[in-house]
Amino acid sequence: MLKNEKKKIVFKRLDAELKPLGWKRVCDSGHNPIYVFDNSFYKVKFDIQFVKEPIEFFPIELAIKEVEPYITECIGDTEWIPGRGILIDNKTMFRTTIEDKTNLEKYNDYVVKTEDDVNKVVDYFLEYLFGTAKKFVETYLYLPNIVRKMEELDKENIFWFKYDKGIIWGGVEGFFRGLVISKLCDDPLFEDKVKYIDGILYNPEYQNSTKLYIPYYEKLKQLLPTIEPKYSMDSPNEEAEMEKIRAMVAKNFTPVSAPTDKPKKKTAKKFVPTPPEQVNKELLALLGSEENAKENRGLQQLMDFFFGKKDSKEKTESIQLQRNTIEIVGSYIDVSLRNHGFCNVHRYKNVFYYTRPTDIGNLIFSFMVGNNGCLCINPPSIRLDKVEEWMQKIDIQLKSRDGDHQGTIELELPKKIVKLNDSECINDDDVKKLCLATWQFIEEKFGDFVEDYSSPQFLWERLCSDIKAYPDWVKIIRGITAPEQIIRGVVFLRLCRDNDFEDKFELVKKFILTEYKSFIPSVNQLKHLLPEMKKEYEVCC
Repeated sequence: MLKNEKKKIVFKRLDAELKPLGWKRVCDSGHNPIYVFDNSFYKVKFDIQFVKEPIEFFPIELAIKEVEPYITECIGDTEWIPGRGILIDNKTMFRTTIEDKTNLEKYNDYVVKTEDDVNKVVDYFLEYLFGTAKKFVETYLYLPNIVRKMEELDKENIFWFKYDKGIIWGGVEGFFRGLVISKLCDDPLFEDKVKYIDGILYNPEYQNSTKLYIPYYEKLKQLLPTIEPKYSMDSPNEEAEMEKIRAMVAKNFTPVSAPTDKPKKKTAKKFVPTPPEQVNKELLALLGSEENAKENRGLQQLMDFFFGKKDSKEKTESIQLQRNTIEIVGSYIDVSLRNHGFCNVHRYKNVFYYTRPTDIGNLIFSFMVGNNGCLCINPPSIRLDKVEEWMQKIDIQLKSRDGDHQGTIELELPKKIVKLNDSECINDDDVKKLCLATWQFIEEKFGDFVEDYSSPQFLWERLCSDIKAYPDWVKIIRGITAPEQIIRGVVFLRLCRDNDFEDKFELVKKFILTEYKSFIPSVNQLKHLLPEMKKEYEVCC
């Protein structure tokens, strides 16, 4: 079988399995073909070598992005290993943090003659990738597990980077990575590890192999005290943190062709309206309910005086129509919202909104009730307080009003609710249909909404994935105009201290210069404010 024929079969198989999971194939002249997966938290790759007869697969290498910037700061961003002159292109060549040492040599001497032979080798590798390799990534993306592995190696007098038994990638610079990881984990044995490395790098016996690294090690020792720990070696939330990592990794290490068990049919939750007397009293108070009858009577007298009996009667009817609608809303969705942690309810003019506090702001669910009792469900959203504070300092044409009832980023409503909103639900039957559709939406989708949108990491990844040829954020970010929405997204990215922020900002400036020239002053004003913006949201870029 010709080498090119083998390649076609291998690539066809791997592309079918991996491309839908976000992997990319890179084949540069002079290098082995490489498959790479890259997200905001980590990058993983594996190489394939097509020799005369066998097909050789290599174990995965993993770059952890909260570690490698510190290594680059010490060594520089142009060389693979100090003094070797190998350029880093971040495509086929990028710094690696750890590497799996699984032996994949089972078929290295296997003579591949037929398509079945090729498929046998590919099957063997995919079993490794979706099994052992997946477990490796899940385990060691949680940095304390790397520290524990380093300590196991120390007890056996094995260097952390030993080619056949170690875990950390590289030669002497593998020590650098180990110290960075130890510091990030608030390792109580960090100082012992520094003394251990000092004893090796400054030992005259090793000077021939270590002297090249001493200047870079000195830089590292100046940098280490500035590294803020992000983990704890004895975190009480370790299992929850690991579970998040497993869920993230599963998205990109679960085979497309894997047989799936038929999901068990969930028993549909039966809707039962809440009796009016059990509807939350805060909501009723916002209506001007029976508890506020005295206040309503005073309001009625004022209306009679200023508007006359006829206008006053219309106002009274309007209030009654609104009350009818809001009482239905209370009976249909109040309890469901509260079950998802939306325990505070407020009113802004005709907008009623529930909030759920998070570390970065408030999750918001709101609805609007017109004077004629018409109900409109608004998209659920999250308000990022720090983003909105900065947005108030920027002058933007047709700028949307600020308010606690308005979010920064919005979740798209299902088509059914949008259609009912458009039909203007005024009578009780239509209002109930819209409320029931909203109740189903809350029961089916709000768990994910609450979990995802409470995380700045999720928001950051979503914005980054939507900035391609131009900042296509208008579907998810609030604003009257596209430039306002885009500027709001830029502010958020800046408050995350995005590693590629300058490139994204240049893309935004170019886009607005081309499409919305009248908004250029707003962008220039934003540019002057950028240096003042401190990092508010922790993300792994």
